[in-house]
Amino acid sequence: MDRTLINQTPDLSGVDSPLRERILAGHSAVLSQIEYFRENFGKTESSWKKDGTRVTIVDETISRELFLPLQGAFPDDDYCSEESAETPEPIPLEAEFCWLLDPVDGTNNYAVGITECGISLALLRNGTPLYGFIYDHSRDKILQGGPGLGAVEGTTPVRAASGLVNEKLTFCMHFPIPTADLDALRPKLMEWRIRCPGSAAMGLANVATGRLDGCLEFRPKPWDCAAGYPICEGAGATFGFVRDSCFPMTSFTPSMPSFPFRAGSKIFMKETSRALGLKES
Repeated sequence: MDRTLINQTPDLSGVDSPLRERILAGHSAVLSQIEYFRENFGKTESSWKKDGTRVTIVDETISRELFLPLQGAFPDDDYCSEESAETPEPIPLEAEFCWLLDPVDGTNNYAVGITECGISLALLRNGTPLYGFIYDHSRDKILQGGPGLGAVEGTTPVRAASGLVNEKLTFCMHFPIPTADLDALRPKLMEWRIRCPGSAAMGLANVATGRLDGCLEFRPKPWDCAAGYPICEGAGATFGFVRDSCFPMTSFTPSMPSFPFRAGSKIFMKETSRALGLKES
C-alpha cells in the first residue's frame, strides 16, 4: 500500500517572509517524523513520569529529532516540548518565534494501539499561537492552518460546524474534571453527546473539521492546545480559555499547570457559557 502522505499548506501568498519560511519548515519537520511514528505505533515500550503521565521512547525521540532541522534553519527561535528537560526555574521566552511541541499527543492511546493520537506542533509569535500542525494518525493526514489562512486537512480545505453536527450538542471532554465544574455541567450531561478520544489535539482536530460541535477540556497543558487553537480559528471556530489564559506565553517549563479551554461553534460556545456561568463568546 502506498503510504506517501499528500499534504499542502493553505495559500501563503499574503504571509510575511519570516512566517512563511517557518510554516513551510514546520510542515517539512512534521512530515519527517511520521514514518517513525507509524512504525512504532502500539509497539514501543513506555514508562511513567513523576506526574503520573506515560512517556515512550517515541515521545523522546520525536521531541529531539523534529526540532533539529528547525534549529538549524532558525537558531534564534525558542523551542519548547512536553518532553523538554526540567529546569530549576521556568525558561524565559524572549525570541519573536517559539515552537511548542507535543511529540505524541495521546500517548496512552499510542502505546496500546488506539489510533486516536498524533503529533502536535504550534508556531507562536510573540507568545501567541498563530499557526498549527496536527498529524492525525487515525486518518493519516496532517491538519494545519491559522487565523486568516484557513485550515487544510491533507489537501482539502476544512471548516468548523455552523449548525449542530448531530441531533444534540456533540463534543469531546475528558474526565475527571473539577467538582465545581462537574456540578455546573451535571444537569446537561445526560442530554449532551460527549466523546472521550483520549487526546486534546484530536478533539480540536475534530472541531476544526466539523466532525464535532466543540471541545471542552479541564486538564490540558499549553502544548495540548497550542496547535489546535490557531487551526480551529482558521477553520471558523471560536477558541477561549475557561479561566486564565496561558497565552501570550512568556516562559516555559514541562511542569506548567493546566489551563482549561473550550473551542467550537457558536452554538457550542453559547450552551457551555450558560452551563458554566461564563460570559458568552
